[in-house]
Amino acid sequence: MFLSKCRGVYYLFFKDQSGVRHKISASSRKKQDALQFLRDFKREEYEAKKKLETVLFSKFVNQYAAYASSIHTVKTLKTYQTAFREWLRVQGDRCLNTIGIREIEHFLSIKKLEASEWTARKYYIALASAFEKAVQWQFIPVNPFRKVAKPKTREIIPVFFTESDFRLFLSAIDNKDFRDLCITAILTGLRLGELLALRWMDFDFAAKTILIQNSEGFTTKSKRSRVVPMSEELSGILLERTNSVRSESELVFSNRYGRRLVETTIEHKFKVTVRRAGLNDKLHFHSLRHSFASALVMSGVSLYAVQKLLGHSQSKTTEIYSHLLPQQLHSEINKGLHQFGVTEKNEDANALALTEMRDNKNEPK
Repeated sequence: MFLSKCRGVYYLFFKDQSGVRHKISASSRKKQDALQFLRDFKREEYEAKKKLETVLFSKFVNQYAAYASSIHTVKTLKTYQTAFREWLRVQGDRCLNTIGIREIEHFLSIKKLEASEWTARKYYIALASAFEKAVQWQFIPVNPFRKVAKPKTREIIPVFFTESDFRLFLSAIDNKDFRDLCITAILTGLRLGELLALRWMDFDFAAKTILIQNSEGFTTKSKRSRVVPMSEELSGILLERTNSVRSESELVFSNRYGRRLVETTIEHKFKVTVRRAGLNDKLHFHSLRHSFASALVMSGVSLYAVQKLLGHSQSKTTEIYSHLLPQQLHSEINKGLHQFGVTEKNEDANALALTEMRDNKNEPK
């Protein structure tokens, strides 16, 4: 690093870590000012600033894709890729440090208009996560998504099968393997990805448990393992399968070559079966998981227990089933009122009061 005068103005010359030579004006003709510029100059800060100025969004996402492929599932990677592609379509390719609140809010508003608030929220989560990595890689000083509120979505009550609906659905299935897959789904509440990754070694038929764990080519959504109890009915169904398919593949559910089934193929087959059975077209494979949770809640199982069985990392996710608890809540409220002596009237007095209210209401004015 040295100073040199060129056409009467002092310049600072230095090489970066890559060996590339740089020339920076000290903006002074006086040697004293140039020496002070040299003393104050910090090469690391200059290189970081130049880095911020030159990293394009497209260049960053290419690097991020290589990194993400080793930690995310294929399904998650597709979400990221779609979010990146849509950002480039709406906002164009620009330097990361020029992306701020205005650009982000404009993108989200466009996606709400073109698709839905659910899509906008999904893309927000993907992009915000990627930009956190951009901060760690020192491409940007702060994550601009932290200054923008995550899009709010309407609460939608999940669609689930009734007992009669599920029997009708099963009657429309003509393939035993697919039938077993659907029954396993509704009796365990497992996600489709978890079901298709199940191996025979994950089952303990003596203890009647299933171990949901990470394996080669599969990562659980929470990246954690959990144990799910197995009902007597499911144990019998799966033991029967061991006689026909266990010798062919380590996977419990596989194609005829013993390889893992494709999720989109299963989802399509499920939708065809729903329509063949004449059921609600809003039912999809994930509805089997909702049906499992809904049946437990309506049977009086606590939301905490359901959360653990479903593998939800946050209780808030499980609370979508809280609308199924009214009878249980009424029982708890009545218990509480009785305990604290709030209700002083006996049952006969209450009945008489209700009769008087009805008579007064029907009496002509």
